[in-house]
Amino acid sequence: MMLPLILVFLFAFLLDFLLGDPHTKWHPVALTGRFASVMETLCRKVSDGICAGAAGWLILVGICTFSAWITTWAACRVNVWSGGFSACVWLYFSIALRSLIDHAEAIRRPLSRGDLPEARRALSMIVSRDTAELDASSIIRGAIESLGENGIDGVNSALFWAAAGYFAFGLPGLASGAVFLRAANTLDACWGYRNERYEKFGKTAARMDDLLHWIPARLTMFSVAFASSLCGGKLPETLRTAIRHRKDHPSPNSCYGMASFAGALGIRLGGPTVYAGEIEPYPFWGNGRAELETRDLLRAERLTAASSLVFGIMMLGGAWLWILLTKLWS
Repeated sequence: MMLPLILVFLFAFLLDFLLGDPHTKWHPVALTGRFASVMETLCRKVSDGICAGAAGWLILVGICTFSAWITTWAACRVNVWSGGFSACVWLYFSIALRSLIDHAEAIRRPLSRGDLPEARRALSMIVSRDTAELDASSIIRGAIESLGENGIDGVNSALFWAAAGYFAFGLPGLASGAVFLRAANTLDACWGYRNERYEKFGKTAARMDDLLHWIPARLTMFSVAFASSLCGGKLPETLRTAIRHRKDHPSPNSCYGMASFAGALGIRLGGPTVYAGEIEPYPFWGNGRAELETRDLLRAERLTAASSLVFGIMMLGGAWLWILLTKLWS
């Protein structure tokens, strides 16, 4: 029972490592984003309120999830290998580890040759903060914070829901669990804003995204802690920093990843950050070195890869434990 899950996880990571995130309009995430615009237009013809946004969310997430389910179910009807291949492809489309590291490298390379304007431009592609006046240390801080936060959104949550889906419904559940998370996360990126346009319409998308990342975010601090020794960090300090600062951000989940990275790398993250000309007075996370260097970003890239792999192993370990307890119970 464990072998299909292990193989799907292994080959999904391998595909992501070899191919990265395919930049095509036919990528499921890109398609979901385009359909989100169409669905919003249709729903707003009825209402701009919470119920309309909730209906749009349910319909679009339902379609995406069912698509992954039915294609993998049909493949399983042929044989388990074709079913595993279908589940593997859907999981590959739902994780973005290589993309996270590639974006960080696009920032680190110009920094290494002293090209701050290009590094600022690269950072602006992945964060919403103002980047025009940032010095090198602040650019590195923004990049590391992005890795810490998006490791949850871009990899770990998909692995968690894939594993949960597998134990509920087998390979079709694995595929649909991963796609369910990715579709919900995409709609949060499209609709989950606290502004006049989306305060009501996007409420369901924002709240569901917070809910779906709740458990993976808290497990992430353990995966980062276990991986920290590979990057010169210490497990106890990583956990202490994550727990101490877990609530020091408006998001209920983001600081578990960012503060864990601060503790693992022995650096200080957070602090006042400028968005659209307005300063957000975030507290500092971690008691380490405040002046960051290019090598810190390289260490953060390695930590991102290692902690994601550790998270996958944790999911497999949890699966094995579940099977063992089920057999003992029966």
